[in-house]
Amino acid sequence: MGIDQVIAARDRVLAADAAERPLTELLGDVLEALHGVAAFSVAALLLTDTDSMLPFGGIVEGLDPSQCTPFWDNELLDPDFAKFTSLARSAEPVATLSQLTDGDLARSPRYRKLYEPAGGGDEIRVAFTTGASCWAVAALVRSAELGPFPAAESHAVLELVPVAARAIRSAVMRRDRATADQAPTMLVIDSDASLVSATPGAAEVLAEFAIHGVDVDVPTVALAAARRAENLKNATGISMRARGSSGRWFRLHAAPLGEYQVGVVVEPAGPGDLVSIVLESHGLTQRESEVVPLLARGLSTKEIATEMCISRHTVNDHLKTIFSKCGVTSRGELVARLFADHILEHHHAATVHR
Repeated sequence: MGIDQVIAARDRVLAADAAERPLTELLGDVLEALHGVAAFSVAALLLTDTDSMLPFGGIVEGLDPSQCTPFWDNELLDPDFAKFTSLARSAEPVATLSQLTDGDLARSPRYRKLYEPAGGGDEIRVAFTTGASCWAVAALVRSAELGPFPAAESHAVLELVPVAARAIRSAVMRRDRATADQAPTMLVIDSDASLVSATPGAAEVLAEFAIHGVDVDVPTVALAAARRAENLKNATGISMRARGSSGRWFRLHAAPLGEYQVGVVVEPAGPGDLVSIVLESHGLTQRESEVVPLLARGLSTKEIATEMCISRHTVNDHLKTIFSKCGVTSRGELVARLFADHILEHHHAATVHR
């Protein structure tokens, strides 16, 4: 691996960043840059929610879609080497499976279950971090016949990570700003399920939830949110998520406006919204909801206590309540269920397979 290839790869990412390429296209440029410095045939370059480290789309290359669920089962449930959560908190954000297993890849459940049956060999894992935030992760797998990744290639990937991480962060922030610029839609719904008023542009949002053959003023999902807020008699209202006909996810927040009317605010849902909405649906309090993303990031009880400025005893009390409300018995089971039941579908829809 020569310095020329590393420079060319860095220049490609820098040019994509300078051109403010859309997020998916920029991820493609980062993946091609990685191809320029390392030899691999299977790759997953995945965006992560900076709060929970759960994935929300990206690019998958050369991986059978049927392996996606086993891949995440391993990541969230199996003891294994170089978990993304550990890598994101490590001083060295790049690791090869051959190094971590001292050359014995069979020590890794991930290798035995996923890579070896498909003829795969060594794996490089990457966490694209800036400061304490992880914006994306990657797993790059080469065929078994090529042997371990040479040290020069893993070092070249390491050289590329800071530039790529900053470019991905910029693209994510551009996407989020564009979403934030879209004004939310406000609906006022009367007790007889009629639409009293709505902000301009509401027709487009209402069309997202329309059911073919059913002619109503208020779509079922908005009416359901309004009825739940009305029945709960909760001044702060309730939040829920819904997927529109275009495939986009929306957050709906409903709150009583008076004795007979409910206001429903509809806005595009971001990755972090999906996590918080799911937690709210399980009846978790705000404080309990703050604990779950820290668990997902792999923090210990002591680290969570420090992060939240509470005692370890209080953290343990929160964990017992969270496990009870979510019907799980362990941290891994909690995160796996949160991802598989509520986020995996969104992740699949937002992932480009090539």
